[in-house]
Amino acid sequence: MTRRVGFTGALLAAALGVGCITLKFEALKGTSLPNPPVVPVKIYIREFPVDSKAAVIDPRAAPSSAQGGEQYMTNDMARQGQELTLISRPSRIEDLSGAILRELGKDRVRIFTQLARIDGLNEETVREIGNPFVLVPAESEDADLEISGTALINSQRVRKEFSQDTQSVEIQVEVRDIRTGKVIEKSPLIAGIVMTFNSRELEEAIAIAVVSSLTRKLLF
Repeated sequence: MTRRVGFTGALLAAALGVGCITLKFEALKGTSLPNPPVVPVKIYIREFPVDSKAAVIDPRAAPSSAQGGEQYMTNDMARQGQELTLISRPSRIEDLSGAILRELGKDRVRIFTQLARIDGLNEETVREIGNPFVLVPAESEDADLEISGTALINSQRVRKEFSQDTQSVEIQVEVRDIRTGKVIEKSPLIAGIVMTFNSRELEEAIAIAVVSSLTRKLLF
């Protein structure tokens, strides 16, 4: 039994070793570029519009004795109520291009350590990695990839009151290989970002979510 466990452990370690060697960037999958890249990938951001939706909540499932201020009561009722429909919600964050450029303009970029719940930008939710990309001017002949996409902010509304906090953000990235012209839509990234709606911190967090999507790695 001991020999069997030892052999299985050795196989697992070998498999993990191979997995580490073959990790590839999802953003480069399907492009003509080496993956993993051997040099920094030259990219530019074309556009990244932001949409905002709110789930209309029936609060009857929530307790009537919610404590705290009106916004906190709305958040509590939204968490416990039943979703009825989805409506648009006005937001000052209309385009994310500037915030993404600020994040990608650094030697080391920030990514999220987990996506389940992010209620602040700190050492528990964010870590830094080496930047695999180099920014070049839009439509540059030196560019390898054109990056565009969308961000959807999800929040909630109880009766006529919008929740103070967001519920999640969904990032959809599209990559165009400049050399071949091929356009590849990447799998969406959903981050449980719970932050004050329309805040500067939220905008920064969404930009980090985009970088997290661009730097995701795959085993194959």
